[in-house]
Amino acid sequence: MPNYHYAPTRKGNREFWTRQVQAYHLSGLSQKEFCQKNDLIYSSFGYWKRRLERSAKTEGIEFVEIDAAAISDNSAAVTL
Repeated sequence: MPNYHYAPTRKGNREFWTRQVQAYHLSGLSQKEFCQKNDLIYSSFGYWKRRLERSAKTEGIEFVEIDAAAISDNSAAVTL
């Protein structure tokens, strides 16, 4: 029987799935094997894995204001 004991809050759900995805990465198992072993719904695990990995990629992004007046008219490109 799949594990339906998720936390009742969104934050709790995110924390639950973060722990599951971390455990999966350490397990050396395929996603399907990990879900079967831990009584998790495979499609839910895949959804949260993608969601958390996408979120982790964007967490380090920071926007920086560029002063357009400081860029010379002869400049063809801005290097970041």
